[in-house]
Amino acid sequence: MSYISPINTRYKAPITSSIWSRDNRVLTMRQLWIDLAICQKDLGVHCIDDAGIEELARNKENIDYSVIESYEEKFKHDIMAHLYALSDLCATGKNMLHLGATSNFINDNVDMILVTKSLKHIIDLLYKLIEVLKTKSIKYKDVPTLAYTHLQSAQLITIGKRFTYWNSDIILDLDGILDLLNKLPFRGIKGTVGSEDTILKLFDGDHDKCVSLNNKLAELYGFSNKLLICGQTYSRKYDLFVFQSLSSLCQSVYKMMNDIRLLSGKSEIYEYFSKEQVGSSAMPYKKNPITCEKICSLCRLVINHETNMSQTYINQWLERSLDDSAIKRIIYPDCFILTEHILTETIKCIDNIYINIPVIEKSVDEHLHNIISEHIIIAGVKMGFNRQDIHERLRLILTNNSSSKGNIDFTLDPVLKQILEENKISMIPQNYIGRCVEQIDTFYAGQFGI
Repeated sequence: MSYISPINTRYKAPITSSIWSRDNRVLTMRQLWIDLAICQKDLGVHCIDDAGIEELARNKENIDYSVIESYEEKFKHDIMAHLYALSDLCATGKNMLHLGATSNFINDNVDMILVTKSLKHIIDLLYKLIEVLKTKSIKYKDVPTLAYTHLQSAQLITIGKRFTYWNSDIILDLDGILDLLNKLPFRGIKGTVGSEDTILKLFDGDHDKCVSLNNKLAELYGFSNKLLICGQTYSRKYDLFVFQSLSSLCQSVYKMMNDIRLLSGKSEIYEYFSKEQVGSSAMPYKKNPITCEKICSLCRLVINHETNMSQTYINQWLERSLDDSAIKRIIYPDCFILTEHILTETIKCIDNIYINIPVIEKSVDEHLHNIISEHIIIAGVKMGFNRQDIHERLRLILTNNSSSKGNIDFTLDPVLKQILEENKISMIPQNYIGRCVEQIDTFYAGQFGI
């Protein structure tokens, strides 16, 4: 028996796991070799012919991993192993494989192809999450709830405002990933140290053909940004940008899930709890926010891999060293698979969340004597009283250890009594939600790009 990672088994992510699968990577590598040969032939490299290209295409899906592994054990070089394995299948095509290319023509371009496909799927999930949060925002946009500062009751917002607050951060992350997607470049074919010397010689010194080859390849794979400057690899700064974006997104999700956990502890919000679900092996009454807790745990893993990538970037010596290879093999698929799972679970959690309106209304009512204090201060100042004097009178009453709704009597203070009587201070919660409804409507009216 051997260890099986919970990533993509317990924490499933069908789309990104397919993108980063071994089969898809090998097929992408082989297609890249074929496309290189096709573009080079189109640009006049006469040693490449249609018969060889057709042979390569016919055998693209003929993958024998035992052969590849045998070659890698022999050569201690992954790309050479793949080259030999494909060459064994193509008597004619093998002569036109990898002309002017290096290992990182394959590794870097394949990585960037898989990264952009993964980001596009993450973007699709973000649009779904934003829509689910928007639905909750609109549904509860005028329902008062306690806001908390320092985890203590503060003033009122609406339930919809809180969903909108979470959504505003998710939208920032979406905007960042959309920008990143446009910036990520196709490395193309740049030679062993990025000088394109080998390609220039292949084209007998024709600089225009070097440019055309890189343009053709980038266009084939849907990249508008083409890398002009690199060493043997594209700068690992681009990888760092990707992990910063995934980390930032997971930070936003973590914040939202953690808030829900806190509100669950106050019985204001609950995750969906199925009929036969068990919350505790010892305490049968428990309804723990296990999905939120799981999501927070997985988010921490993705967030911390940003540091691993920053360390990888700063340790790339001169034109390149190989200490980026092993860690990228692990953290790229892991982080994308986890991010897909995190977003999928978050969408389901938000979509099925239970808002405990009776508890929220009771809590609002119990704290209303605190909530009206700001209104009393404003009204008193308008009447000509000193703001700090009113504040101190309120503070002495409201911070008394015995103060609660049942024994608060502002009218015992003559100044506060006058303010209350002359201004008819409201005790209706909806009168203390400020511009929450207007803020939500404005936010979703299109100002933030959705």
